[in-house]
Amino acid sequence: MSRQNSPAVDRIEKTKWQERREVSLEALVRSAMRQFQERGYAATRVEDIVEGTGYTSGAFYFHFKNKADCFSQVVALRERLRGDWPDQILEGLDPATTSLELVVRQALAHFAATEAGISAWVLVMVDFHQQNRNDPAAQAQLAEIYRRWHAELARFISGLQKGGWIDPDRDPALLAKQVFAYSEGMIVHSNLYQLDATGHLDGLLRLLAD
Repeated sequence: MSRQNSPAVDRIEKTKWQERREVSLEALVRSAMRQFQERGYAATRVEDIVEGTGYTSGAFYFHFKNKADCFSQVVALRERLRGDWPDQILEGLDPATTSLELVVRQALAHFAATEAGISAWVLVMVDFHQQNRNDPAAQAQLAEIYRRWHAELARFISGLQKGGWIDPDRDPALLAKQVFAYSEGMIVHSNLYQLDATGHLDGLLRLLAD
């Protein structure tokens, strides 16, 4: 007679299965993030993503429908790593003793520390767009990513206004668009032409303080 697992045993086994699933998903997503950065979205194959993770292509397709689905999980991971940064950056800062430059430096340092060494991600986004420019679902996905980023930036700018760092009469939504466009454009420009991006901070400060 076969032994039936008790509900408690079933819960334990399910939990162990869920843990293994989460570990494999995390490993594949982090590997994909590195591969997309190093090779570009278009050039990255499923074989490249699973290589070195200890998992197979079968594991990849267990978690993701395709490479585009994997890409969306990478973006979600980057957002989780970024965290609730507007509040984290501004919490406890005194405008009387903390300059706007220091606040912006702290924000940039936060991104550098939480992005797992992956920089110039905008280039991957451009590559994804180019590969999927005729796919309405992919374009809608990019639009939603932008909406979330814009909301984060607008909330940060509103915090700067409340703290007295920048003019409270400026439109935070418009300024968020300008900051996003400037930053992403600066990164693309410096990488495309192999130029020094040291003017990035100065440009942001001018944009915010004008």
